[in-house]
Amino acid sequence: TATFEAVIIQAGDATDLEHLLVDATQTLAGHPEGLGVGQASASDRGALQAAISAAQAIADDALNQTQAQLDDAVADLEAAMDSFEAAWVRLVLMAPANKLYGPNNILLFKVRYGYEVIVAGTPVISLTVGTGSNTRKVYAKYTGKRNLALTELTFEYEVPAGIADVDGIEVAAALELPDGASIVRASGGAASLAYGTPNTSGIYIVAIPPDVTLTVEPDGSTRQVIRAATSVYGESASNALTALRWLKGIFNAADFTNGTGGTDILSEHRFSVSANGDYTVYARDEAGNEAVKVFAVTGISTPSSSVGGDRPVASNSTVTMNPEGGITALVDSSDIEQVTRPDGTVIEQVILSERMRERVLELLREAKEPHVTIEIELKDREHAVQTRLPAAWIAEMAKAYPNAIIEAKLNRSSYQLRISALDLAGLAERLHAEASDLTVSIIQEQAGEDIRHEIERIGISQGFTVFGGVIEFKVTAEANGQTSEVQDFGGTYMIRTIKLDGEAANRNLVAVQYDPATGTVVYVPARLDTRPDGSTEAILNVPHNSLYTVVDVKARTFADLTGHWAKADVEHLASKLLVNGVTADRFAPDGIITRAEFLALLVRGLGLSVKADEDSSPYADVLASAWYAPAVNSAVANRLATGIGADRFAPNDLITREQMAVIVGRALTFSGHVTGGDGRADNPLAAFTDRDSISSWAKAAVARVSEVGIVKGMEDGRFAPTEYATRAQAALMLKRLLQYLHNID
Repeated sequence: TATFEAVIIQAGDATDLEHLLVDATQTLAGHPEGLGVGQASASDRGALQAAISAAQAIADDALNQTQAQLDDAVADLEAAMDSFEAAWVRLVLMAPANKLYGPNNILLFKVRYGYEVIVAGTPVISLTVGTGSNTRKVYAKYTGKRNLALTELTFEYEVPAGIADVDGIEVAAALELPDGASIVRASGGAASLAYGTPNTSGIYIVAIPPDVTLTVEPDGSTRQVIRAATSVYGESASNALTALRWLKGIFNAADFTNGTGGTDILSEHRFSVSANGDYTVYARDEAGNEAVKVFAVTGISTPSSSVGGDRPVASNSTVTMNPEGGITALVDSSDIEQVTRPDGTVIEQVILSERMRERVLELLREAKEPHVTIEIELKDREHAVQTRLPAAWIAEMAKAYPNAIIEAKLNRSSYQLRISALDLAGLAERLHAEASDLTVSIIQEQAGEDIRHEIERIGISQGFTVFGGVIEFKVTAEANGQTSEVQDFGGTYMIRTIKLDGEAANRNLVAVQYDPATGTVVYVPARLDTRPDGSTEAILNVPHNSLYTVVDVKARTFADLTGHWAKADVEHLASKLLVNGVTADRFAPDGIITRAEFLALLVRGLGLSVKADEDSSPYADVLASAWYAPAVNSAVANRLATGIGADRFAPNDLITREQMAVIVGRALTFSGHVTGGDGRADNPLAAFTDRDSISSWAKAAVARVSEVGIVKGMEDGRFAPTEYATRAQAALMLKRLLQYLHNID
């Protein structure tokens, strides 16, 4: 009997099911019928009510239900609740009226919860885009706030050029959580990742430029007619041509100001010209795709006349070897064409003739230095100058002379382009063109008075006045009517100069970069030199392009540096806009410095680009919101520093003297100084009495920076490798580094 009773199946425990029924009933009551946020449709509510009723029937008959049957009832009700929750978590796509997306357009998604959630990391929405079998998976990334209670989450996907989807995009039915991402209820517990999806079958992507074919036919001997045949991609998705315009000269798409610049020929698809030269035709479609085609008109006869007329002017341009061992291509003003942008800005456009380009390549075989200076004689016409160079010519030069420099030299500024820093293949891919079809431009443009006034306004609070011209230096690549600007050269430094007006003596002149996006003025590496005509120029050496000028900075002092050994060095750097005090009149020279603080100093001193990018740091403890994140990310990207583990950087840890020496050694390598000093010092570490206590991983770096005079040790002869560095020591090391690199006066 005992054995028989032991095998009798017992009734299960219905406690979990009863608790879940309470939750389900409250959930149903909390989300009434409707279409608003947190509301549910009648069918969704009916499905959950049916599941509740079925579970309740099993709970009421619990004495006759096994544990397995009760567990199945719990699982069924949980599944029904998950489906119901997904129904009132809604995904909304904020689409334009025409439901058509073009290049650089943003697909904006909003996921709306019926309860508060907290987001960490970067959740994503998976999208499938493409037409037919040619599809790919892309992701809309979360762009909203983190670590705050929210009911609406925003996600964005920027459409790149070159893709199309004319049969409707597909959106995944649930959010995805990459490593480090999470979405939880503010009240506790996981939030639903599933949502109700909108119908996106009518949402189209067309990011392919219109096709433009130009033909020319004579109209007598003194005129020609240019006809434009066009087609657009995605007509089945209601895409259509919306603008067709032309301008005389060579222009890019931006010059047509979104289809409002130039002369309209959308109806006629043709225009007539009476002068030889270059003409640009621009096309734009409903999706915002743009294309330009440049056409050279020749063969129009110009009547000869002793007065007026368009007779060719003899060119006085020359290509010769210069005394420095390089090549000078002297461009006469007769070989410079003036073109006018739609905004009225006149650009001096310089295009080396084929004869001059061939002569440059010939002379390079004999030149001591592969340095080609394109000297442009413009006198007082230097507001905006564009030197256009065929990429095919640059590529041919690079094959034989990979270290060649092309310098565009004006009277008031110059720019040296290291051709090894140009990624022609990458630029061609970005512009969907062949590298041989690219045109590379060096642009030197004086900024308007509004920019100068803004820098002067900033100078009021920072203690400086603008002393030189404000010049914007650009390098661009063009093809197929599209332009791509090269703003950063991945650590390759480019020299550019700015001529200074007025007497530079007895002034504290500092070269600076102005960033209009952030409204900031920052130091850039530079030195002053005297030109052959006796005037002064600033020689800037930076690895990026932007707006630059020279400012006269008021000398800065700190009350707590009186009598301190580092007073002169610290105040010199402060007066160069390189270091700041802890307050307006206190520097705290003997205060300790963290890894992040030292890297921020170094990145600033080297003139590196810093950009806020939350996805750029591989370290979990370098948050995008941290003030030091851009500087640390820049230092890591340029191999100046590494973390102390796979995912930890320890930005707030104090930095030791030997750690600082290692980072400065890497800065020497980054700046092109591969070796240490001149090699005369057999053992630079011999000068330090505690040399044996220097860590093995730091000895080579300490020896290197010691040999070139950046580190000289303590007064008692020690290096003190494991002591924490002070703010004064960090400033002094930075000053010596910049002086060694000739980046500061």
